[in-house]
Amino acid sequence: MRVSRLHIAHTLVAGAELSLPAESAHYLGTVLRARQGDPVRVFNAVDGEFDAVVSRSKKGNVDLTLGACVRTSEHTSSLHLHLALGLSRGDRMDYAIQKATELGVTEITPLFTEHGEVRLKPDRLENKLRHFEKIAINAAEQCGRLDVPVINTPLSLEAFLAQETNAKRLLLEPGGEQRLTASQALTDIQLLIGPEGGFSEQEVAQARASNCEIMRLGPRVLRTETAPVAALAILQFLFGDLS
Repeated sequence: MRVSRLHIAHTLVAGAELSLPAESAHYLGTVLRARQGDPVRVFNAVDGEFDAVVSRSKKGNVDLTLGACVRTSEHTSSLHLHLALGLSRGDRMDYAIQKATELGVTEITPLFTEHGEVRLKPDRLENKLRHFEKIAINAAEQCGRLDVPVINTPLSLEAFLAQETNAKRLLLEPGGEQRLTASQALTDIQLLIGPEGGFSEQEVAQARASNCEIMRLGPRVLRTETAPVAALAILQFLFGDLS
């Protein structure tokens, strides 16, 4: 029997009684039809992961009784990966966020770029951020992560590059001068990837002036939703927890 995992932002303590938030209660009680006595696991990055059982499931309300902690928050990757990804249309961004979460990314910043066609008004921006956060939470629940990547407010590439950081900045570009290698030990990386049309020449020059290393991933041009999967997997293999 598959035991569902739920990300819960509230404090988790063994033996406590917990009423699930409305969305989680709907998913567990209505979609999965969980009933009293059914097992479930709840987790967050601070308290860890706990066994639990459904103590009540009625009319959209679900209560849990927490059991023992089965995993602590110490089981996280030492590699800090910050993905800055050009906003794209359709479900490409959703796919990239889902897979980046599965691959252990720490932060995601959507980027407004010259070739990007997505422009979000303030009301749509708030809804889109909630949508992205939900995708990240669902992916963390599925893949076994304890933490959920931070989804930052979208920024222009210029604003992103203006932020101070000690991270190694890598920008993926088909004409890049360098390849990803294990020539140096890295623990903090910002990975910049463009939208469907890629970065403009001006943006690449601006990134280079901001200490970005311009990298390529072999002889083929990858789609904006494929490039993060390939690059993050390589970085986790070279410096993180996929080796």
